[in-house]
Amino acid sequence: MHKILESVDKTLNNVGINKSQKIYVAVSGGSDSVALLHLISLLGYRCHLLHLNHSLRDIDSNKDQEFVEDLADKLDIPISVTVINVKELAAKKSISIEMAGRLARHEFFRSLPSLPIALAHHADDQVENFLLRLTRGASRSGLSGMQSKQTINGLTLIRPLLNIRKKDLIKWLKENKFDWREDESNTNQSFKRNQIRHQILPLMKTLINPNLSETIIRNMKVFHDEDLWLEQETLKYDHSNISNAPIVLQRRWVKSWLYNQDIDEISFDVCEQIVKAINKKDGSRKCDINNDYHVEIAYGEPFLISNADENVPKWNLKSIPGTGWIEDHGQGAGILPARASVSMEKVSNGEIYVRKIEPGDRFQPLGMKGYKKIQDILVDQKIPASQRKFIPVVCFEDEIIWLPGYCIASSWSVKDQQSPALHLTISIDKKTD
Repeated sequence: MHKILESVDKTLNNVGINKSQKIYVAVSGGSDSVALLHLISLLGYRCHLLHLNHSLRDIDSNKDQEFVEDLADKLDIPISVTVINVKELAAKKSISIEMAGRLARHEFFRSLPSLPIALAHHADDQVENFLLRLTRGASRSGLSGMQSKQTINGLTLIRPLLNIRKKDLIKWLKENKFDWREDESNTNQSFKRNQIRHQILPLMKTLINPNLSETIIRNMKVFHDEDLWLEQETLKYDHSNISNAPIVLQRRWVKSWLYNQDIDEISFDVCEQIVKAINKKDGSRKCDINNDYHVEIAYGEPFLISNADENVPKWNLKSIPGTGWIEDHGQGAGILPARASVSMEKVSNGEIYVRKIEPGDRFQPLGMKGYKKIQDILVDQKIPASQRKFIPVVCFEDEIIWLPGYCIASSWSVKDQQSPALHLTISIDKKTD
């Protein structure tokens, strides 16, 4: 067996892939992914080909798709194809083309039944990633490189070619007379990765170390081994106790938590802001991540929040005249459905209605002589600021008479079980839930 076939077979075995199970193989049409597909197919693994048309190269992108579809037909392999305009996605989200491509791929992968997904990253990709991340100030984790098997937010990614150089893949393709498509974007010098590949790395090899790629790969192996130990230590923590961990593990925990939610680009300063915030158990703090998301840290627990405007729900408020009282469940402000009773004697010709909380709202909780700000009540209940707009208050004219899930206003209590009352029930309108 050819040494490249042996390497791929060994890696697949090491990550727990056997020939009885089906795996997806992501194929762009370029040399790397075409080699990966042929190698896995020749080894007898059951494949399902995946192709994402990024719509980045106009007619050439469509020709790539046709090539991959023909390849699947020749090899008698099932195929799933989708088309996403990555350039439009990048502009919409104000992110790089590379990041938009990653988001598009993961969106595509998640639309399919769950199976391991084989990707064509190879040893030279590792070297380029190392230099790219080094210039951006990556941590040890970032410099340890891609792993042969990785789980990201439910996706299982496998990389069988990480131990193989690109030149060896090209040589193997030519020896076996396998065709592939050349992607002109791989020579586009406007991409930083291509600048490293075609300019910086060759210059460093000429001036500093002709074996630089091998040196970097060896150092990445050392970083990986050390990183693996640190990762195991980090797994001992969650949001409830991460503030007790050493600072090096806190930073890793924050980055891992975000990465598992598809946020893999975060600056050191933002990471430090989040770390500081999770160490403070009082109140809420906000850290901007990008145009689409921010992190809210409420009483030491982080939440990833979309910046897209979320609709405030509509509430159904029903009232039935009766006697006596029904006590609010008191499980927490805004936990619906909720029921409570208020004094009928206080109701005149005014209207009882429900609305969202507004700045400066004050309320007199049952059994309390003075008033308290609604915001202070929600702070006491440790309700994140991002969730407070979903909590209703029930009013009579300009007075808040009930904070559902908490209690009614002190001056609106029913005297006894024989006294006239208005029984209130509030729930979320299911049409907007």
